[in-house]
Amino acid sequence: MVVRLIISLACVVFSYLWPAPLSAEPPSHAMMLLERVIDGDTFVASGLKIRLWGIDAPERGEPLYEYSRLILEQILQSGALSCAPVDRDRTARVVMHCRSDEADIGALMVRAGFARDHVRYSKGFYAEEQDAAQSAGAGLWN
Repeated sequence: MVVRLIISLACVVFSYLWPAPLSAEPPSHAMMLLERVIDGDTFVASGLKIRLWGIDAPERGEPLYEYSRLILEQILQSGALSCAPVDRDRTARVVMHCRSDEADIGALMVRAGFARDHVRYSKGFYAEEQDAAQSAGAGLWN
C-alpha cells in the first residue's frame, strides 16, 4: 500500500515537471501582471517565475547585467504584458513567449543589444535582430 502511494505521488510530481508537448497551434497569450524583474531574461508575473523563450541575457556579475535587467523592466512596464507557455527549463521556471502591447519582448531585447539570440532553443528565430544589434554596435556588441 505504501509503495502504491509513493508510486502514485511520484507519477503526479513527474507529470507536473515534465513539459507538455508543443502543439501545431501556437498557444494563445494570456494577460500577466508583472511583479518583479530578476534579470534580462527572467521575471515574476502573476505568481510565476518566467524565463523568456529564445533569448539569453547577461547573468548577475557579467558585463551589462544591470542594464539588461533595467531595459527588460522598462519594456515590461511600458505596455500590456501577455505570455504564452512554451516549455519548462531545468530549474522548473516556465519558459514563455511574451509580448508587450503586441511587440515581441525577446526581439526588443535582442535588437537593443541587451540579450542574444539563444540559438540552441530558438533555432535562429532572433538572428535578424541580433545581426542588427551587432551592426549597430549596440549593448553587448559595443
